[in-house]
Amino acid sequence: MKIDDVVKDTLGRWAEEATVPQGLADRALRRRRRSRVRAFAVMAGATATVVATALTVPALVQPSGGEAGVILAEGKPADDPAISLTGPPEVSADPDATPPTKLVATEKTAMYAYYTWDNEKISDTRQILKQTWYLYNPDSATYEKTPWAAVDVAAGGHVAVLEEAQARRVGLLGPEGQVRWIDLEQPASQLKWSPDGRKLLLVSYAANPNEQGVFDEDGSSREIVPVTRTGFSVVDVAAGQAFFRPLPAGGDAWGRSVDLHWSDDGTLIWDWDTGSESSPPPRRFYDLEGRPHAAPPDPADTGQEAGLSPTGRFSAIHSPDRSAIAAVRDTSSGAITPLKPVAGHWIEQAIAWSGDDHLITWACELKGSAGCEVSEFRNRLLLVSVDGRQAVPLTGFRQNSQKPGSWEPLFARR
Repeated sequence: MKIDDVVKDTLGRWAEEATVPQGLADRALRRRRRSRVRAFAVMAGATATVVATALTVPALVQPSGGEAGVILAEGKPADDPAISLTGPPEVSADPDATPPTKLVATEKTAMYAYYTWDNEKISDTRQILKQTWYLYNPDSATYEKTPWAAVDVAAGGHVAVLEEAQARRVGLLGPEGQVRWIDLEQPASQLKWSPDGRKLLLVSYAANPNEQGVFDEDGSSREIVPVTRTGFSVVDVAAGQAFFRPLPAGGDAWGRSVDLHWSDDGTLIWDWDTGSESSPPPRRFYDLEGRPHAAPPDPADTGQEAGLSPTGRFSAIHSPDRSAIAAVRDTSSGAITPLKPVAGHWIEQAIAWSGDDHLITWACELKGSAGCEVSEFRNRLLLVSVDGRQAVPLTGFRQNSQKPGSWEPLFARR
């Protein structure tokens, strides 16, 4: 469904050439690896045809009021003849709010949900990571707090939930808020829709994976409790059946080797081989029975959460040179376009695709050629074209993405 408010202003050109400050790219990659401390999953995958029996939330509609503010590279006026008149896709945004209250979406992709995170004290020496989830409600035209411990959204807005940290059933939300429950053989803490929206992957752990050890008062960790994976369940949504398969794994200091993810085509699952000295580490693949499997073609980690575009034409990758952190690679020609600073912003991380021509990214304010104006952890969601010449702010700036009280988005294709 198209969104009513169309961005009417023109967009800008590249900002002046700049050099990424020393160490910023490495810090961005380290932050990406640390994200499992705050998150279960970020949805990514091929365009999906969701099964008819999967329940869904109502179709998204754009809330009234507020256009996405358009930012122009180099501060040129909108009537400057040198600026391209090619407009972006239709956009709904809340560029002055963090977290957003109005719908954040493009014609192809929507932020169906987000969560805030905090540290909850459970004893004098232990704390757990507490996530509070918010789902977009088109009736109220805002994001509303939910009681769920974990949420994932498939293409089209199909929502799956877990009701507690180690849940014995998974729920599928209906359009009127009703829940269809599917029982699990083993408790699960992590859930992810398959790329085609027909299956769910749930991961089981020996203990609550949100228990992260001893924290300082500012939320920074002084001790990490390793997370131990016991196995996984695959849920056939149409049949309402789940099967569990053992797949033990010990965790490193940040639990990178224990979380499981779908392959791009949904036929395999994978985790990180953290025993490797390469950075990022390679992926280990398994079939849906938990047996080791050869890697599919071109399975290398791209360094960017967005991965492949919907048709596979482009891939969001870690930039191979020092002029940018993220880049776009044409998968047929191999041509690489670094996402250089644009309109006063560093592009830090590509997190989701909007069609094949735009990326949703995290970006911080640019301070000349010396890096971020305040901090790499103070950033906002920015819609960027694949050539890097257009940029539209989608949200306001998070004050510090690494501290309690911050928020993380959950995007899915519409």
